[in-house]
Amino acid sequence: MKINKYLSFLLAPLLFAVSCSGFALETDSASETQQTYVYDVYYKKVSIGKMIRELQIKKHNIKVNTIADLSFLLMDFGGSQVSDIYWDEKAQLYFSKRFLRNSSGFSSVSMAAQFDNNGHNTRIVNNGVTTNFSNPEQNIVDFNAIPLQISKGLKKGQTDFEFFMQTSDSIAHYFFKVDGKEVIDTKFGKFDSYRVEQIKKNDRTFIAWFATELDHQMVKFIYKRNLLDIRGELHEYSNTSL
Repeated sequence: MKINKYLSFLLAPLLFAVSCSGFALETDSASETQQTYVYDVYYKKVSIGKMIRELQIKKHNIKVNTIADLSFLLMDFGGSQVSDIYWDEKAQLYFSKRFLRNSSGFSSVSMAAQFDNNGHNTRIVNNGVTTNFSNPEQNIVDFNAIPLQISKGLKKGQTDFEFFMQTSDSIAHYFFKVDGKEVIDTKFGKFDSYRVEQIKKNDRTFIAWFATELDHQMVKFIYKRNLLDIRGELHEYSNTSL
């Protein structure tokens, strides 16, 4: 079972996750901050490790590092993806500039991506093999940009989301829909949250909750597909000026 293939999708902590912070992304201040979000991750009811999301924010530029540090059946596995992302005020979109991905365990991946032409063209170097992709319809992003865009959309009352996301060997087309508001409990506290579900994918269930009190950032997620039954919830948060 190639768990890392599915984990690369999770490291978006969507939330896709993925991801939970109070971003100061719309300020003109030159100050730089680092925010760290730690999620406890479970396979069914068994704790298998942590997912960590680190953000360095300077004006409209964000460096995001998402890390999975997991262990299951006496095997350690996981990886990281570091993404350079920027906010385009005119387009009202987050654009990916580049990312580096490394993973080990069930499979090993060393991958670099470059995004050009506002994300309509990408160049992937995956384990030494170069592949070019193009999408004239809409810009391509990496998974670290997705929770940023969902957070921004939730603040504006947006209820439907569509993304073209770069994977190691294709451009994946994803859709999400807001399915109401709920009060949820996490290890970090109780939050009024938007429930966001992935739609138009019958082979999986992905749901993420974005807390209004934490600037509409992700505080909990579940992902089910085939034998996978994974959930995560926010456990720790820090915000430091650099």
